[in-house]
Amino acid sequence: MKNIVLLLFLFTSLYSKNIDELIDAFQNREFKLVCQEGMAKFSKGNRDEDFLGMVGVACAEVDYINPLAKLQRVLRSTKTGRNNASYFATLILQKKLFYQFMLDDIELGYLRVPDTNHILSVIFRNLVLNKYQVTSNSPKALEIIDSGRTIKISITDDNPQKVLVDIFKDGKKVAHHWYR
Repeated sequence: MKNIVLLLFLFTSLYSKNIDELIDAFQNREFKLVCQEGMAKFSKGNRDEDFLGMVGVACAEVDYINPLAKLQRVLRSTKTGRNNASYFATLILQKKLFYQFMLDDIELGYLRVPDTNHILSVIFRNLVLNKYQVTSNSPKALEIIDSGRTIKISITDDNPQKVLVDIFKDGKKVAHHWYR
């Protein structure tokens, strides 16, 4: 039994990144890796707020919004941690409201939430200000023109349904996001 535990520890040590490697990966824009490995370190007890802020930003960059809920609950000891917690909470709320807007036709015009540069905030701002065009009612599809780019939003037939976001610049698709 002791050998199995030692072997398991050795295996996980070889395949998990240390924090310095994750910082390098973040600087190299390897956000998916940083998010996944960082969340694993968080699950194992890492509570360093600077590290968790980096992990959360990486998760936001690759649209892994749900893990942000776990992170934002523990970010409270430093000013930077509290700022990151507010940013993560904003993205979580905007994602949920955006999803409800697309599937349940809720009204968003009366809402005011913090604004960020994340695509969720860009979309949310345009929805609140009624700066969009409905391109289809069944299934619901929208188009937003913002800062020289066209954002096309639609709903899938999956169960549960997903909201798809395609971003075009000069007629070419430059990004794809989906939310559920």
